[in-house]
Amino acid sequence: MASYGSLVWVGQALGPRVGAITEELIRVTEELISVRDLAFDLAELRAASIAENVSLVQYVLASNIDPATVVPPAAAAAYAQRLARRGVPLTVLLRAYGLGQYRLLDAAIGVVLAVPGRDQAVRVAELLEFAGTYLDRLNSSMGRIYEAERDRWLSSRQAARQQWIARLLDGDEDVDVATAETALGYRLEQRHLAAEVWAAPSTPGPDAVRALEQAREVLSVRLGAGGAELASATGARDLRLWLPVGGTVDIDELAAALGAAELPVRVAFGPPGDGVAGFRRSARGAGRAKALAVSAGADAPPVVDFDTVAPFALLTEDADELAGVVERLLGPLARDTTKMALLRHTLDVFLAESNSYSRTARVLGVHRNTVQYRIQQVTGRYGLAVDTDTFDIRFALGVCRWYPRVLTRTF
Repeated sequence: MASYGSLVWVGQALGPRVGAITEELIRVTEELISVRDLAFDLAELRAASIAENVSLVQYVLASNIDPATVVPPAAAAAYAQRLARRGVPLTVLLRAYGLGQYRLLDAAIGVVLAVPGRDQAVRVAELLEFAGTYLDRLNSSMGRIYEAERDRWLSSRQAARQQWIARLLDGDEDVDVATAETALGYRLEQRHLAAEVWAAPSTPGPDAVRALEQAREVLSVRLGAGGAELASATGARDLRLWLPVGGTVDIDELAAALGAAELPVRVAFGPPGDGVAGFRRSARGAGRAKALAVSAGADAPPVVDFDTVAPFALLTEDADELAGVVERLLGPLARDTTKMALLRHTLDVFLAESNSYSRTARVLGVHRNTVQYRIQQVTGRYGLAVDTDTFDIRFALGVCRWYPRVLTRTF
């Protein structure tokens, strides 16, 4: 236990001055650290915190109590908890305590210097050591109180937000929209674009969190949301967003912006929708698009738009049923081999390019004769017709792309 018995008389001399020191400290703190932007009721609580802290320091010094064992007074703890719930940075709290410590130390040194003696320098050094120990103990204790309350409060708020979101997505007819908007901090009576954002499993946890937040910022800026979006974590590496949108949404532009940011994330967009129904519909579309992208694996594009892939996103997830359709339409071309994958990709591009060998060659980056050879294999060896209605074939090729598990069957 540290002993500061030689300073007891200093603490006792400060006793009659506690009131004046407290009033001055409250005034100076209000001037330097304004609460106007926080809430009026914090001023009274802060004043009580300052008063209790000043009295505590004087008592500890006058009673020769080890400052390393001091417990923060109740008003100080309550003030820290209130700041945590208001989202006020911890630095505001610690700055106030540093200011108070300086004022008290200045008063205590004044007491020492007012009494002539050879030991003045020793006493001042002891005061500095006492003040350092006390402030370190106070800052550590108050920091723990603040962080514990902040974590509890954020967890409580997040749980409440998740409940409101769940009720909205479940189609609860009794939801009070105005109350839900207040709880979520998000306007429901507007046009929404939902997005699912997720990081690869190989991305380290802290990097994944940063990437998700950066993707959120990119989308917010591009859509002009200005931070008015609603975000909900759906997992350690997954984030669901609702972004307010005005007119037409250019998904290609959003994809380009995300690509330029080079973030280790993938994104699935739902269809834009209005009001509560649109809030729900867009989220469900984004969820289906995400499920499709996950099903497709590494070959899926980093950004998937529900409106583009809806025919496949709405398919049954019965693998046997899908595999049967693919087998009937593509035959051996549906086998899970490197060669068949190459032929499927060539055929897909060929049909998308209106059966043009030269354009297909440019897209694939191969010679025109190579394209002709592959298509001849498709039509001649495997018997697929590409000069008539090819809707069924293109549909089957899409299934192979988005549901590669259908290729694992043996034909």
